[in-house]
Amino acid sequence: MTLSITLKRASGTAAIGLALLAGTHAARAASFIDPILSDPASVCVARDTRAILRHYQKLAAKSETRPFVPPAGAAGATDADAPLFTNLGKLTHPVTTASDTAQRYFDQGLRLAFAFNHAEARRAFRTAQRHDPDCAICYWGEALVLGPNINAPMDASAVAPALAAMRLAAEKAERASPVEQALIAALGKRYAADAGAERATLDAAYAAAMSEVAARFPDDETVQVLHAEALMDLSPWDYWEAGGAKPKGRTAEIMATLEKVLARNPDHPGAIHFYIHIVEASSQPERAVPHAKRLAAAMPGAGHLVHMPFHIYYRIGDYKAALAANKAAVAADESYLAQAKPKGMYPAAYYPHNVHSLMASAQMAGDGKAALAAAEKLARVVTTDASRSIPWVQPIQAAPYFAHAQFSAPRTILALADPGDELPFVKAMWHYARGVAYAARKDAAAAQAEADAIARLKGGDWSALAAGGIPAAGVLELARQVVHARIALGQDRLEEARAAFAEAGRLQDGLTYSEPPHRYYPVRQSLGAVLVRLGRLEEAADAFRASLVQSPNNGWALFGLGEVYRRTGEKAAAAEAKRRLGKAWAGDIKALDLTRL
Repeated sequence: MTLSITLKRASGTAAIGLALLAGTHAARAASFIDPILSDPASVCVARDTRAILRHYQKLAAKSETRPFVPPAGAAGATDADAPLFTNLGKLTHPVTTASDTAQRYFDQGLRLAFAFNHAEARRAFRTAQRHDPDCAICYWGEALVLGPNINAPMDASAVAPALAAMRLAAEKAERASPVEQALIAALGKRYAADAGAERATLDAAYAAAMSEVAARFPDDETVQVLHAEALMDLSPWDYWEAGGAKPKGRTAEIMATLEKVLARNPDHPGAIHFYIHIVEASSQPERAVPHAKRLAAAMPGAGHLVHMPFHIYYRIGDYKAALAANKAAVAADESYLAQAKPKGMYPAAYYPHNVHSLMASAQMAGDGKAALAAAEKLARVVTTDASRSIPWVQPIQAAPYFAHAQFSAPRTILALADPGDELPFVKAMWHYARGVAYAARKDAAAAQAEADAIARLKGGDWSALAAGGIPAAGVLELARQVVHARIALGQDRLEEARAAFAEAGRLQDGLTYSEPPHRYYPVRQSLGAVLVRLGRLEEAADAFRASLVQSPNNGWALFGLGEVYRRTGEKAAAAEAKRRLGKAWAGDIKALDLTRL
């Protein structure tokens, strides 16, 4: 094999990474590129691999999260004064007030709004109002954070307090500055006392009004970022055509708006936050890397913003950086939770999401110790009450079983307590982990009993999870197929294992895009390992390459591909795979073998 390492460019941006595309069987030189960012024809040799790539490019145009649906009453805010945090950066927007304290609380509310801690932001704005009851824009701030955002629709309980805050803002607007008056008037378009008013119509009216405000005040960074957010709220998580190369709707305008702000103020936390979200599902998420690297330092006490670079690092396959970002985010969250003791969306959803993301990053980086520690923490912080009231939280509560299946000894897995029958998705993944453990012990009968339990649960009613974007039935069937494959492996029925892993890979292709993914690793790496044992090395290489399409720089697949090259005598390719594995891997490389895949 002739080995070549190149940087290919996609729309002017270097696409970096690894595909390890061709051995001697392909009769052409390999190129080392990032497959998820490149044209399928230039990436994959085998026809089926090109199809897989197209599939994942389409999925990349979708969001990695479902909308956060707030629990009832989440819009409520305490009347106690908010603490003044000292670790939320320096973003300020001077407002019309004679009170320095009101100004400080307004700035804190604005920072927290951009950090998606809307309940704490409301608390800050209400404290600002108490320090200056005539501060019109302070009431505007409260109304702003009670509205919808890209992660959450507007809760019904928030309508009345939003309207009340808007009335006070309008009453006091006469003494406000022109930009404050414009913002208040624009936000007034977003809310209606009529319970039958269409949310989409109101959001469109607000966005149109913010476009006018942005045109009037082109140098006001706060206005420009709020304008970008208003446009994003019109089509949450739907910013790119299939493939992620062509922007949809007003995406290009949003990007241009944020890029202008970042050119003037590269540390603007709101602009960076929204820029990450607008490009993460595109074919070039790497364009946000320079901004992502600045975000945590811009607001080190805002856990969600400290976490946000993960959305880019995971997409480009920098799992070590993703892991580090989430470790810092969880630490920031825990400091905040201990100090403020908040209720509602942040502790119920955003904090567990960060712990889950930490665990998923550690799994892909091969850091079993960190993955299991995060799994134990996740099991503590996600409550059954949250999973009961927010159905899509069930997969987060179930996620620790995946870390145990990947890194724990069978005896540890089999000692995990039965979660009960109230949450069927959680129960199914408990059965999955047990099935993997019994298969590792070569106890085929016990493992099959776990697979059968998954099959029975699959026949239940999954409509609530489906409404939250969770393809539960597909995830369960995939899990059942993997247990079946593991049972067959334990009995040396390699062809049966191959067929089951191939079916699991097909099922995985049909899952909706999510981050962390619905399935914790690309199943085709397991297929590749079986194909190596069968001596079908060319097919094995294709399976590992497909895994790298799904998860760039996936160390598990790099190990498998390196093993193929070692067996085919392609020393240069094997050495390159080993080098890249060493760069990507955070765990013990010596512990890797084909059975771990």
